[in-house]
Amino acid sequence: MSTYNIDSIIDEVVSDIYAAYPELLTRFGEHGKKKCREDNQHHFNTLEVAYKLNNDQAFLDYTEWLNTLLTSRGMKSEHIIDNYIRIKQAIAGKGLEGKEDFYHECLSKAIQVLENKAVPEPG
Repeated sequence: MSTYNIDSIIDEVVSDIYAAYPELLTRFGEHGKKKCREDNQHHFNTLEVAYKLNNDQAFLDYTEWLNTLLTSRGMKSEHIIDNYIRIKQAIAGKGLEGKEDFYHECLSKAIQVLENKAVPEPG
């Protein structure tokens, strides 16, 4: 029997993000929180596709596309890195029907790709 629920994991990740960055709620309101939840659902959907294909490159390609999209809209690669780290923490020990190790590896590789792209803050 599965010991996890993706919706509760996503809720945990979104709550963690908004606890760490309370200004997001002020800046984007509940609509932003809803979008954050939707984004995390996309992250998990893509992790699931990569798992079914047994192809981590599918998640890495998604991450590259996401980074291009979000940085063109004023976000930073660090925002995605932070989100992925929070997902890794949230899935730890949840079992994920044997998918946890694969997801963890995909997220770790994607974080590495993003860290190589991230532009350091000046000064």
